This record gives sequence, structure tokens and C-alpha cells, in this order.
Amino acid sequence: WRLSGNKQLRELMDGLGETGAEAKTFIDGVFDDLDPQKTTQLDLWDSQFGLRDVGLSTQARRDRLAGAWQLTGGQAPRYIQDTLQGSGFDVYVHEWWEPGSEPAVGVKSCTVARNPLVYLQRSGTSATYVVECGEDVAQCGEDVAELGNSDTPTGYALVNKVVRTERGVLAQCGEDVAQCGEALASCGNFVTFVDFSLDYVVPFDTEKWPYILYIGGATFGDSATVDSKRRDEFEALCLKICPSQQWLGIMINYS
Repeated sequence: WRLSGNKQLRELMDGLGETGAEAKTFIDGVFDDLDPQKTTQLDLWDSQFGLRDVGLSTQARRDRLAGAWQLTGGQAPRYIQDTLQGSGFDVYVHEWWEPGSEPAVGVKSCTVARNPLVYLQRSGTSATYVVECGEDVAQCGEDVAELGNSDTPTGYALVNKVVRTERGVLAQCGEDVAQCGEALASCGNFVTFVDFSLDYVVPFDTEKWPYILYIGGATFGDSATVDSKRRDEFEALCLKICPSQQWLGIMINYS
């Protein structure tokens, strides 16, 4: 037998050999779709994991997908922290007690719970700033006089995302605008609905303070920064992976 490249039978076999090349390449590429950093089906994977389009870059989406992909369960603070960071959030998880207050081995004593009233707002109101730009008091050099300092904690309690809907009223009884005679100015009239998140008030009861897990900056008390476009995603992930019996003290700046 002698091989020859110009015989029709050889050309037929060569042609048949190339028939499955594209299929082979495609099948080989499917394996890459198991890697969040290589997949060509990013939209489908985002849909699979319920990750919404919030305007992230492709790389940020890959990192977010990798974090969701690695969820294996567990409620240890380190696992929660690693999961949040793996999803692209530069945040840290802190326990409920004051470090250094732990009893020595063999000693029956209680640790000291952190006071959430120092770090978390008691309602959904914003912080009350005591120093503004240009004020004389901002120049005195005291800690409280630092520009932008506030006398209200900026953190908030995250328990559940329960939303209530109310009517957006345009005119109240007795207001001047209600007397102008236009149809929309009728007393109590409304043309829209407004959604409000249910507010959870930080408890004064010290026995409940050990049930608060804190999420914020690397140093406890400092705030971390999260993209405001990812706030809903961040809060939903926190509620998904954190122990259901605990409230979350969220110390985050959304920008």
C-alpha cells in the first residue's frame, strides 16, 4: 500500500475527517463554561444564579458569578466574610462581643456584648451632622469637630426586606392646593403608590445584643464601601447566607 495525497479516496477521507472539527471545538469549549472566568455564556449563568444586570463590567460580573458559584453553605463568620468578598464586596464580618472580654479557660463568666446603639441607627432616619463646611467649630481641633462628623450612628439594622406600599398623596385636607379647583387637587387624591421598607428598631434590651452580627470595614466601627447599584444584591446575599436567628448590623457607605 502506498499513500498518495492526490487520490480521490484520500481526499474523501480528509474531507470526512474535518466534518466533526467544529463540533469537537465546540464540545471542548463547553468545559470552559464551567469556569466563571472563561465562560462565554455569562448572561445565562447570571440568569441561573439570579444575578441582575446593574451595569457592572464583564470582569466584575465574572468575579460576582465566581462568588455565587462557590456557595457551599455554612454560617461561620469567616465563611460569610469569604463569601461576601468572593462576590466582589470588600467587607468584613465582626462578632457580637467586645474583644478581650472573653473569660479565661475554666472561668465561668459572660463576655461583654457590643452596644449596637453606638453603631446603628434606631430608625431609618439619616445621620444628624454636627459640623458642616465653613463653620468655625470645624477648626477647633477636637474629634467631634471633624468635618462631616455626626452624632447619629450611620449603620442600620438589616433583618428582612419587607416592603409596604402606601398611596402617594398629592393634596392633604386643609392645604391651599386642595382648594384650587383642579381634579388632582381633591382632598386626599393620589396618582401613584410609594414603597417603604419596614423599619426595624435596634433594641434597648441588652439581652438581645448578642444576636447582632456586624458587617462593615476591616476595623470594627469603620464603614466599608459598596457600589450603590449593588445595594439590593448585597443585602439579599447577606440575608441569604447569614444565620436567620441574628440581626445584621450593616455599617456600609453606598456610593
